[in-house]
Amino acid sequence: MSMKTFPGKITRFGLFLFAFSLPISHVPVQFGIGFALLGWLGDGIFNKRWQVRWHFFFVPLMFYIVWNIIAAAISPRPLHSLGAVLDNEWPLLIMLMMFWTINDVQTLLKLVNTLLVTSSVTMAYAIWQTFGGVELYRNMQLDAMGGYYRAVGFYGFYLTFAALAMSVFFLSVSLFAEEKNKKRWWYAASSLVSFLAVIGSFARSIWLSFAAAIPLFAFSRSRKIGIVSVVFLITITVVGVLTVPTLKDRLASVMDLSKNETRLNLWTSAIAMAKDYPVFGVGEDNWDFFFERYRVQGGYYDTTVHPHNDYFNTLISSGVPGLLAFVSMWVSALVAGFTTAKKATNEQVRAIALGATFSVLGFLVGSFFQNYYATFVNCLGWWFLAGLIFSAHAVSKTDGM
Repeated sequence: MSMKTFPGKITRFGLFLFAFSLPISHVPVQFGIGFALLGWLGDGIFNKRWQVRWHFFFVPLMFYIVWNIIAAAISPRPLHSLGAVLDNEWPLLIMLMMFWTINDVQTLLKLVNTLLVTSSVTMAYAIWQTFGGVELYRNMQLDAMGGYYRAVGFYGFYLTFAALAMSVFFLSVSLFAEEKNKKRWWYAASSLVSFLAVIGSFARSIWLSFAAAIPLFAFSRSRKIGIVSVVFLITITVVGVLTVPTLKDRLASVMDLSKNETRLNLWTSAIAMAKDYPVFGVGEDNWDFFFERYRVQGGYYDTTVHPHNDYFNTLISSGVPGLLAFVSMWVSALVAGFTTAKKATNEQVRAIALGATFSVLGFLVGSFFQNYYATFVNCLGWWFLAGLIFSAHAVSKTDGM
């Protein structure tokens, strides 16, 4: 192996280690980012080949990062807050490594397939958990939901797992829709087990993501497919409610304000905090430092760790400018994904762009009700999806698709 090709192989190993490990453990995932970065640096230093690409997405991204650093630096706990910014935002490196180093369709597809293989095993395991009630890896008893249990996969927490399962579903169903060969039925199986795993997680925020994103995905295919999908979703919801009382109770709780008192009180606290600190916020990870001052008097809280909303969390951390930058960069990512999916002539590039884009859209919907971006494991997956979007965009350009 020549020194000229060695750095590229290290980067490739890192990317595939990331994709393989993401459904299982965040520890090797972080090593994957490290290997990818090391290979990229080696290629630049030893081969004088600095692989860098530009996209408009970087404008709001850089503003968001810089504004968060400023907000953290002037907060009451600057060192703590600056450390939190670094800890929360460094997963974006996986997006850069993918965007800057993936140059062909085959590598991009293999990377997605690697993720889907380990994810499909994880999804099947999660379905078993819904009935078995145990997470074997941690020897952990799962939360009971009537006669069933919350599926957590290998993550140990149902919300974190549900977000992964949602991403697997949209990537799988997109590849199933676009592929024209026999392999597409493997993607159909992956779609099915991930869909069932989301149901078995009993994660309402991801259920709402499905309710919003699946019809949009279906109508993006055709009006007929859209109508059929909406009818299908309504049918399985009605059947589920009539046959599984636990599903009925869980769905009813979405609209029951008394069962969402904690979340509503957290949002009230977040709004009050944001009113007092509208420009720079209170700095990353300073919610706990300020919370008691803004606690709803007499209000019920069964948790106070965060506002249970990524938009409120960003607002209180870095003010209105930080929130506008956060929204702008993800809108930019959605535009890039949909544009790539529309213009790409290669069916695999189109499928990956579409699946990753709807996954990000699902995250953005779920983020109204839960902190997904601010959860480290989900943030790793979120930035991987962004990497798929921009890698698909880059490949479509270089291959002239």
